[in-house]
Amino acid sequence: MSQQKLEQNVNGIHMQVSIAGEGPPLLLVHGFPLSHRMWQAQIAHFQQQYTVIAPDLRGFGGSDVTVGTVSMKQHAEDLKELLAQLEVDEPVNFCGLSMGGYIAWEFWRHFPEKLKTLILCDTRSDADTEEGVSNRLKMVDLVLRHGPEAIASAMIPNLLSKTSRDLYPEIAQDLIAEIEAADPEGIAASQRGMAERDDFLDVLDQIQIPALLIVGSDDVLTPPDIMQEMAARLPEASCREIPRVGHMAPLEAAEEVNQAMEEFLAVAR
Repeated sequence: MSQQKLEQNVNGIHMQVSIAGEGPPLLLVHGFPLSHRMWQAQIAHFQQQYTVIAPDLRGFGGSDVTVGTVSMKQHAEDLKELLAQLEVDEPVNFCGLSMGGYIAWEFWRHFPEKLKTLILCDTRSDADTEEGVSNRLKMVDLVLRHGPEAIASAMIPNLLSKTSRDLYPEIAQDLIAEIEAADPEGIAASQRGMAERDDFLDVLDQIQIPALLIVGSDDVLTPPDIMQEMAARLPEASCREIPRVGHMAPLEAAEEVNQAMEEFLAVAR
């Protein structure tokens, strides 16, 4: 099956989306500061059984950039409108990595009727600490002054495990190229939005849908203990730890992640 690239008018911007396959909708929401391309292994695998919808979020990939701040709520509203434009009426299986997970919480808060399941990869539900906010705003300043090249290589040790960097250097090279190609204003807008995001930790017990949490054992940004705590608070959640990978588990260990997702979705169907 082939992927179809579409451009949709969504909340005042042109939003690019990749669609492949047929069946129940599986929405793949990428991390920061990437694009739908991070999901290529998942798109190829799941298009056999699902309609796989992989957008470029506002400010990234082939979608328009908004200058200023793009909140996680704005991203969630964009996804809801995109689904409406695509005439996807049934609730979706929502899979988000890192920032995609932050967006998932807002999507649940505002459009719970649109959610069938949640798959949360290498993410967290609490808000940033003061230090976390400060670090995000420093990155904003750095990117706007010197471009994405100033952050691309430095991000890799936080995104990939040492094992992945040693065994699969091409993954790091591809990520660096993708980050360097990102729009500085797009990076800045979502980074500001993440700095302002709400804390969802204390409302996780209200999310009454099946959830799968996936985390790399060597993830330094959202370590396994953080995701295991989230799984314990979610009423219908399980947590799968993928050995020897970092923050980009779906990219670093595509086979294992795809298998975990497939088993979870088969039960949820």
